[in-house]
Amino acid sequence: MNYKAVINILGKIMFIEGALMTLPLIVALIYGETSTYMSFVIPMTGLILVGFALGVKSPRNNMLLAKEGFVICGLAWIIMSAVGCVPFVISGMIPNYLDAFFETVSGFTTTGSTVLSKIEGNPYGLLFWRSFTHWIGGMGVLTFLMAVVPQGDGQSMHLMRAEVPGPKAGKLVSKMTDAFRILYILYFILTILEIVFLMFSGIGFYHSVVNAFATAGTGGFSVKDASIAGYHSPYVEYVIATFMLLFGVNFNLYFFLVIRKFGTVLKDEELRIYLGIVACSIGLVMIDLLSHFSNLTTEQAFRHSFFTVTSIISTTGFVTADFEQWTIFAKSILVILMFVGSMAGSTGGGIKVTRILIYFKEMIRDMKQMLSPRQVLSVRLNKKAVEGSILKGVNTYFIIYVFILVFSVLLVSIEGEGLVTTFTSVVACLNNIGPGMEDVGATANFAHMSVLSKIVLSFDMLAGRLEIFPILLLLIPSTWKRH
Repeated sequence: MNYKAVINILGKIMFIEGALMTLPLIVALIYGETSTYMSFVIPMTGLILVGFALGVKSPRNNMLLAKEGFVICGLAWIIMSAVGCVPFVISGMIPNYLDAFFETVSGFTTTGSTVLSKIEGNPYGLLFWRSFTHWIGGMGVLTFLMAVVPQGDGQSMHLMRAEVPGPKAGKLVSKMTDAFRILYILYFILTILEIVFLMFSGIGFYHSVVNAFATAGTGGFSVKDASIAGYHSPYVEYVIATFMLLFGVNFNLYFFLVIRKFGTVLKDEELRIYLGIVACSIGLVMIDLLSHFSNLTTEQAFRHSFFTVTSIISTTGFVTADFEQWTIFAKSILVILMFVGSMAGSTGGGIKVTRILIYFKEMIRDMKQMLSPRQVLSVRLNKKAVEGSILKGVNTYFIIYVFILVFSVLLVSIEGEGLVTTFTSVVACLNNIGPGMEDVGATANFAHMSVLSKIVLSFDMLAGRLEIFPILLLLIPSTWKRH
């Protein structure tokens, strides 16, 4: 383990987090929230000073291998959350440190599960920081670091592989630094577009910005107690639903659109499956709602279906309707979508559509080989054979994913909550969804969960966002051995 290089990069990340806290501080200044100034000044000062001391001078040996990449990734997200929650504690908005840590982990991992029962009335600066954590975590803290503080291509690739969601991280262009900048430019442009569209609704600049942050990161923290339903605006719901769908798409495809490789986008199998799942789910939920709720118009049924389906599959977690009141059939569709998640390379969570597609194709291949044992078949994605190492990684991921899911459910079940609450709380956190069902559903929160459950669920959120391996490798002693 190259400790000096790891500490150096972690120092840079701490410095960046401290610098980013100036934005919510400015918001607090604008709204005259004098009581919250020190809530940001104290952690911001500490982060900048410590980060500068650790990151100002690069070590002579700054070589990073895959192991260092995973360690930096795992520790960076833990440190960001551990310090990022301090403003909530100092201000008294969330006085309990564990609750504040849970909330901040939920923010950075773009989960959206909350311990707050009352959101409206809290300081604007703190609510801005709460939503801003979604935007920071959406594209990834290491991706942001590589975009603003370029490293060598070898270092960048190991960091990217550790953080970028999906079974494989690839280059958009020859230089990794340029690739990171392209991703963030696209991310920034889409965020600005959503802010502009929301401004036309009349909800104001502040509400447009914080909702765009939460949508871009597919996080779901709202500044309204009733989430997006609190705006009572079909226009706002359609805009946010559309952008939730867009942010669930692999950002590489947006780059291909920019350089006019339209054929590559149109032929992408994962995109077609993703949109197909969304369309089928909307249709089924809409028909079910119209069949069981006579008070709904066709437009209302479509809008609630469109919004809820895109919110769940993109793992954003915004709500416009209490889906706890829906039928078992509709809720079952939502639970299935929680597992599926969005596309690889997006800001969304879940298992990812590309993995589901690979699992399905592996199943078909294996059944064909049972009929013709001598036949050599490959799993193909976008007409290209999937490498054996990727297939192995996908299968390993699924095995560990199931183990974490089962073990987490067992630990949370000690609390004595109902089976649906216990199971969906883990599913919601591990897949970075936000709301679960029943006591952690659309109109509930996680405040009543025990200390053990919040620790387990915080681990699940980090493991889900970082695709499991960076967090698990921190627990293996051999990870910490020197080269």
